[in-house]
Order: sequence, then C-alpha cells, then structure tokens
Amino acid sequence: MPSHPLRPVTDDDVVRIVRRHLDPRTGSQFWLERDRALGSTAYEKVSGLADAVRLVGLRDATDQERYEEATRRRPVEDFVPRDVRESERFLWASQTGGTTGAPKHGTWGSTYWRAVLDCSDHFLDRHGVPRGRNWLFVGPMGPHTTGRLVVNFAERRGGRCFSIDLDPRIVKIYGEEGMTAASDRYLRHIWDQVEAVVRSQDVGVLFCTSRLLEMLPEYLDPALLGGVRAIVHAGTTMEPESHRILRESVFPGVPVVGMYGTSTTGISWQKPFEPADEHRVVYVPSSPHLLLDLVDDNGDEVPYGAQGRVRVWRLTDDQLIPGFLERDRARRVRPYGAAAEEFPWPWIGDPYSPEFTELGRVEGVY
Repeated sequence: MPSHPLRPVTDDDVVRIVRRHLDPRTGSQFWLERDRALGSTAYEKVSGLADAVRLVGLRDATDQERYEEATRRRPVEDFVPRDVRESERFLWASQTGGTTGAPKHGTWGSTYWRAVLDCSDHFLDRHGVPRGRNWLFVGPMGPHTTGRLVVNFAERRGGRCFSIDLDPRIVKIYGEEGMTAASDRYLRHIWDQVEAVVRSQDVGVLFCTSRLLEMLPEYLDPALLGGVRAIVHAGTTMEPESHRILRESVFPGVPVVGMYGTSTTGISWQKPFEPADEHRVVYVPSSPHLLLDLVDDNGDEVPYGAQGRVRVWRLTDDQLIPGFLERDRARRVRPYGAAAEEFPWPWIGDPYSPEFTELGRVEGVY
C-alpha cells in the first residue's frame, strides 16, 4: 500500500507558505496588494497558524466578497508566486461549478497535484477500490478539477477512464426556471449514455456525483453494473440511509467511497469505513495542504459533535486560501476507531448545503 503525504499541519508549514506568497520580490500579486492595503506586514510577523489567522485570514464577509470577485475577474497568475510559476512543471487552471454566480478560478500546481494523487491512492486502497480496472466517470469534465482527477486515478491505477460529461450549470437553470421537462430530459440523456457504456465496456469502478448516485436505481437496472467492484461519489450530501441502501441493497459487498472538496481548494476522502460510522459519511481533511474547520456565526470553532460552517485554508506553493467560508455546513468529528491515531486532527461529517436543504433551492445533479 503506498504511503500518503498527510500529517498534522505545523507552524513551520504555515510560515513557509505565507512567506512564499508574501515575499516582496517573488510573492503573489493579489496577496501582496491586500497585505499592503491592510498594513499587516504579515511576511515579517507570522510565526504560526494563530498569527496567520489574525494577519492573513479573510476578515469578514466584505473581505471574502472582494477575494471571490478577484478570483472571478483577475488572471489566475495574480494568485501564484512568480517563482512558483517558473518552477512548477505545470499549473492547471480550474473553475468552480458556477452554480452560485460566475465561476471562480484557481490552480493546481504539479507539486500539489502529486500529493493529492498519492493521498487518493492510499484511501482508494484502504477502501478496497481495485486496481487494474476501468473507471466510468459520470460528472462535470471541462474546467472542473474532478474530471481530470478521475482520469488520473484510473490511468495511474492501471485502467482506462470512460466519461459521461454533464453540465451542472444548465441543470440548475432548468430547475430554477421551472423547465421540468427539459431537466427530466437532460437526466434521461445522462443515464442513456451511462447505459450505452456499461453495455459495451468492462467497467470496474463507477465514479458519480452523490445526487446522481442516489438517482441510479430510478434510471438504470443495477444488474447492468454487475461488473462494478467499487463506487466512488463526490458532491455534498449523502444521507446515512442512502449510504446504507447503496452498500447493502444496490451494491451489496461493494465499497462505496465518498470524496469531498471543490475545484479550487482541494479534496478530502471518507475515512476507512467501519460499523461504528453507522453509515454516516465522515471525511479526513487533507492536512497539511488543506485545513477544514467548522465555525459558528461569530467565526469561533464549534465543539466536537456540533455543526458549523466549513472554513477552508489551502496552504500550497501555488495557492493561498486563508480561511474561506464555504456555503456548506458539517459536523465536527473527534477522530475515532482504527484510523484515529493515523489521522489525529479533527474530521468533518455529513456535509450539506443549506441553500438546498433549508432554503429550497434546486439541487440539480450535485
């Protein structure tokens, strides 16, 4: 089983990344401009995470809105240190789904990409996802990071990747504008393509958005997926009962594995499954590259067992994201079970988007 690059974040990690992005000679243009405007002089003052939260972290909703708007309107190069642009083997430009406004842009540098793939191989092996099998990806390709990641998963694990592209933006528009017939037809179009692939190709791993996976029994005879030996899903909500039905009834004996993240921040994998989970989907944040904490309305970390809003820190050479408040909420989980000692930092459980579950927005295909 390959090793993984995950470990607790240290103050030295934080200092290195902050100083890289705020180096007066080679730092990131956006973060240098913001530091000057705030008068923080964080390059000289940050000695650990607590200092970074105080001096570099996004301060309030207005500050975050400015950052979000910049990621929509400014060149991605403004967020990457100049020396990193010159040294990385590649910097892949990505976009968010754009379902809550104009898409935001980011990068995945080759160094971070390699760490993500190493971590992913580790968790896929731990969950029993087989190597040497073809994958079928049913999700957004194009500018979205997930599609490129899954192609890499399949190929580096000895298989090929078939893909069914989908456009989550148009599905959301159909739903919100009451175009029920168009939405239904688009969903049928997706599943017709899935059926064509699984009837003609040897598919061993199915990767699907969480929402589409829950729809699967309505649209496709599970017997057509008899050769599938693992299911991987990504998105937001996967209710414990849906998880149980998938594992016990739709795909009995087959691993069902969750991946959580965004196209611009990074991904985290579901902890190794065990009965103590009670079919709740719990994720291990990909520390030290990605820190996920859960905060209340005042920005204070919630206690274990409580729900809070997901706040993201990405600490990589090519991107600094300092305390971005996601729309999602989740439960703060104290590490437990067989993996607690290996991943001793806080986990998150049962993430969901309140705009769908509480505000009644159309969920679409995520």
